[in-house]
Amino acid sequence: MKAHSPQDEVYDPLSIPAYCWPIIDTPEFQRMRYIPQLGTTFWIYPAATHTRFEHCLGVAHLAEKFMINLKIYQPELNIKDEWEQAVVIAGLCHDIGHGPWSHCFESVAHLFDPTWDHEDSSVNILQNMVKKYNLSLPKYVYDAACNFIRGKPYGDFPIWTSQIIANHVTDIDFDKLDYLVRDLNRTFLSARSDIKRIIYNTRIIDGQLAYRKSETTTLERMFFNRIDMHRRVYQHRVKLALSLMITDMLKAAEPFLGIGKSLNNPDEFIKFDCRLMYLIERGKCGQEAQRLANDIITRKFYKCIGELRVHPTNTDGISYSQQPEKTIEEDIASFSNGVIEPSMLRICKMSFRYGLDDQHPLLKVNFYTNDSNRIIKLTKGDIGSIIPAFYKETGLMAFVIDPSLVSVAKKAFEEWRDAKGLV
Repeated sequence: MKAHSPQDEVYDPLSIPAYCWPIIDTPEFQRMRYIPQLGTTFWIYPAATHTRFEHCLGVAHLAEKFMINLKIYQPELNIKDEWEQAVVIAGLCHDIGHGPWSHCFESVAHLFDPTWDHEDSSVNILQNMVKKYNLSLPKYVYDAACNFIRGKPYGDFPIWTSQIIANHVTDIDFDKLDYLVRDLNRTFLSARSDIKRIIYNTRIIDGQLAYRKSETTTLERMFFNRIDMHRRVYQHRVKLALSLMITDMLKAAEPFLGIGKSLNNPDEFIKFDCRLMYLIERGKCGQEAQRLANDIITRKFYKCIGELRVHPTNTDGISYSQQPEKTIEEDIASFSNGVIEPSMLRICKMSFRYGLDDQHPLLKVNFYTNDSNRIIKLTKGDIGSIIPAFYKETGLMAFVIDPSLVSVAKKAFEEWRDAKGLV
């Protein structure tokens, strides 16, 4: 198998090594052509039709470029081929375990297995592919890739190799860098890609990833873009309404599909992608699922009746908002004087974070300067003007499934919110 350089809308020709193509040319990988990167967002932003397929190719491309750059500028690292292969394969396969409509599917999966997540699913599928297709690289390379998908170290591979695709230390990784530039390109926001600058200005110092200090603003822009996309795109009210409808549709179709039984069976799970909509729309999965599919297609969406953001210092409000959705639906319905049943409401919880914890994310990042080969840390005085008041926010959005009940439901929501002190 030869290396190929398919054309990409973000990076132009991609650099995809030969050892990746036996993975790419499988039903498991090709399935990602039918899984939208942004789930239901293309119903709101028509151009947002990009898929997990091109995203995974993009992450593999960036990982390959990054490892090559380190080999050129830091030959003393003696980077082994298997380190590079494991990192690139992790980038290539990190999203192969997503269900239909991407993250939207997770609420359906959790009905059957509360511990299910797409990373473990990706690992299960990759491990199954290694056995099924007798892939050519040593097994430990694929085992390392599986760990890197989860952001975990592997054996005697350097720690930094586990932080390139999924970085749980600084939150800076090529998964996020790729999806941000693609998502920005395909929604109403203009995209400025600083990925090349990050690749060329990253070094390994004392066994840790470090970035040139002059790129502080570049990294800060990445964190800002991420939370901005969550507020304006990823957790858009219509997208959330559609996600709830997809969840209800798949729940109604479950007796016909058997999704729950497939979650931990890779050969069965890969049969499910967004082409399910065509089956459901044609009545192959029951009348209720068909009705919901038709409502989605004709834009008869659930209606938002209210949104709230719980102030980070409101500990009682945060505690209450963490209760099960069903409990909150019952509480809101109790303020409707019996007009609304809890089953007519849907709650979608939201979270926004600027980094990983309750401090500016750049304070956790390692930096270096041109005249120093040692790690330095930023102080608050080094950080630019984009400083949020809080680094984490939680909230929820409430919807009613019957549009004729919007006014009553809105009134109930407002009375409930005021009574609970959630403003």
